[in-house]
Amino acid sequence: MTSDHGFIYKRNPVLQSDKINTAEEPGKLKKRRYIVAKEPVVDDGVFNIGLGHMLGNGDDKVISYPGGTSVFSAKGNAGLHYVHGGSSPQEMLIPVIDIKMDKGAVETRTVQIMLVSLIQKITNLITTLDFIQSDPVSDVVKGTVYKLYFLSEDHERISNENIYLADKRDEDVHKRLFRMRFTFKNKRYDKSKNYYLVAYDESNDVEVFRHEVIMDVAFPNDSGF
Repeated sequence: MTSDHGFIYKRNPVLQSDKINTAEEPGKLKKRRYIVAKEPVVDDGVFNIGLGHMLGNGDDKVISYPGGTSVFSAKGNAGLHYVHGGSSPQEMLIPVIDIKMDKGAVETRTVQIMLVSLIQKITNLITTLDFIQSDPVSDVVKGTVYKLYFLSEDHERISNENIYLADKRDEDVHKRLFRMRFTFKNKRYDKSKNYYLVAYDESNDVEVFRHEVIMDVAFPNDSGF
């Protein structure tokens, strides 16, 4: 990985006194911050280096550049608020950073699931609900297995148990949606009591979410009074 500090911005533009005047010559490549020519620029604060030395060949041209924030006098006024650092270390050296990732130091987490269906009341002994796997499985988001079922407030299991293998790697959120069908015990439910949809991570048997519902299922021969 490499880096560059960019240009230095000055509140006031470069003054004429900060410009270094040089003669125009055929074949001279002249820019505000450097000149490439057959002859070096001999002036206070100007440094010169052979182009052939830089390129490792026999080129006899010379690169001249200001040692500070001064610039060479050139046509145009654009960019006069920006100066280079001349021969300062940040201009002459390119930092190269080697990055080594320590896999043991990367924190990982288990992928989560969430209930999508907006349900507050169960009115049928067979109910289908929609869920979503919150993130795609990756190097730092680990897959797992979830078990989901309904409980009463007395911890009685009142539905079948569904198993979901949370291992989808799709970036598209729609491809991480899934649906589960729950079948409830055919019994009389008390609407004044609390019932819950719960999800457990099978890898550690930890409850990951709990959603409260009301059981309002008509029992056979129940007149409702």
